[in-house]
Amino acid sequence: MSLHTDLYNQIKVLMSGDEVRTAISFAAFAVSLASVYFSRRSWFQSNRPIVIAFVEEQHTSDIASTFKLVVSNTGNRPATNVCLRASSKDLSALVEQTARPEWKDAVNQCFSESAIIPVLRNGEELSTAFGAYTPNSPDGEWLNYGVQIKITIKYSDLDGHNYKSIIPLKIYVREGFGGSIWSSMK
Repeated sequence: MSLHTDLYNQIKVLMSGDEVRTAISFAAFAVSLASVYFSRRSWFQSNRPIVIAFVEEQHTSDIASTFKLVVSNTGNRPATNVCLRASSKDLSALVEQTARPEWKDAVNQCFSESAIIPVLRNGEELSTAFGAYTPNSPDGEWLNYGVQIKITIKYSDLDGHNYKSIIPLKIYVREGFGGSIWSSMK
């Protein structure tokens, strides 16, 4: 006899036809429960807010490049209570040590308790002034160009699920990130 026939005969001896049907029904029920669980989990993972932050150049001249901090919800649901956090060591690395105290405070303010965004709609971008790179300014330098730090973004969705992301934040010109761009002729 073959292995397949032996196995069939052993099952036939151990279980009657009704028991086999009951076992198959339980197995089908377990598979359907697992399917519901994974479908629900997948829906929650794909239908949620996804909040990111980055530094973008606002304006460039011969004297300075000004930057803004942009917070964007790239997900498909609104985010609530969005807050950005960074260590004081990382925040000090962003700003020149010789920068004016009010310039340092302006950067630190973006990561404070008072800078929480109550609601960030899906697809919405909000920005705030984030300093300038002033290499030859008579007022002194401000931001450390090229510095990258890690920041933490904490936020919730409308159902109260909490999310936390740790992402890099870098002071640089995004357009021409490799060091140069083609100029357009006008």
